[in-house]
Amino acid sequence: MLKITATGNLTNDVELKLNEVTGKPYAILRIASDRRYRTREGIRPTDFISAKVRGRLAQRCAAYAVKGCKLAVSGDFETVTFEGEPNRQPGFLIKAYDVEFLGSPEVAEAANALPDPADTAQPAA
Repeated sequence: MLKITATGNLTNDVELKLNEVTGKPYAILRIASDRRYRTREGIRPTDFISAKVRGRLAQRCAAYAVKGCKLAVSGDFETVTFEGEPNRQPGFLIKAYDVEFLGSPEVAEAANALPDPADTAQPAA
């Protein structure tokens, strides 16, 4: 099993979705991460990494992560193939089990003070 951690900025607001079979929430996080070096042209290449979060972690990300925020995502490395599209190149994603919000101490303190979305959910009628 291959474990991976990626650090970068969220490229868009998180959209919470429901699994069609189980009905459980999930979200795909797309993170942009600049390389440490510059090309001969002076450009710093950027990599884009996708991570899938599920359940309460997905709910928490949807509630508190916004476009541009800095995240560290850890999880299992998974290769993704596209059966219906034979010409499409395989890709990969991180099946995340941990997402850490990074930033200034003030931001981290404020994020930690926020309640868990599951704790504030309204009971079903």
